[in-house]
Amino acid sequence: MQSINLPDLRAQFAGTRLRELVQHHLRRQSQRRRIDGLQATINLLPEVARGVAEGFIDRWNAHVYDQEFWERDTSEVFDDIIADARTVLRPLDLETDDEAAFNLFNIVVMNYAYSAYDQPKMREFMGILGGSFPWPSALGLLYPITAIVYVGTATPAGAAMVVGYGIANLGYLLFVAGVFGGTFQILGLNNRWQVFAAAVAAFLLGTLLSNVGG
Repeated sequence: MQSINLPDLRAQFAGTRLRELVQHHLRRQSQRRRIDGLQATINLLPEVARGVAEGFIDRWNAHVYDQEFWERDTSEVFDDIIADARTVLRPLDLETDDEAAFNLFNIVVMNYAYSAYDQPKMREFMGILGGSFPWPSALGLLYPITAIVYVGTATPAGAAMVVGYGIANLGYLLFVAGVFGGTFQILGLNNRWQVFAAAVAAFLLGTLLSNVGG
């Protein structure tokens, strides 16, 4: 396996702001993949060092309320986190383990992205404005919209039944999204249980309206 070259990695970060690195993580993967990646990176640590990951995250979470922290050059923050990682790894006789130190750096950054994902106020504080548009879930809304248009134009159904049919189909869509994606971001549903709860609510409301209008 190729060894970690920390000076080269530092050079790649030079000239960027820490908030830009966090924003990159936010844009490149879903929250589910981020959680999986965070756990996988912890598992890459030597077994004896895995127990320090949570405490190390907490150490660096103390910086999140410092707005200047997010404007620092990423290479400088990289130096600080690597140095702190070596301090934490020293009692475990892993002070010179560059890979372990770099993995702790990645764990900290991924945790920042994880925490900022569903906290718009935090992203605003960090200087991360806007974000990628949730096209998959937005396009998915075409399914219930098409259902409404079809029933409204091709059948003699009343308004309540038409709307109910569309909402019920939204429930089906949300259920599928909950199973396969775990989010439906266009509606602000950022975890699987929110999606499933919304699916049940939509299905029940849609069924009720359809029966009332039928």
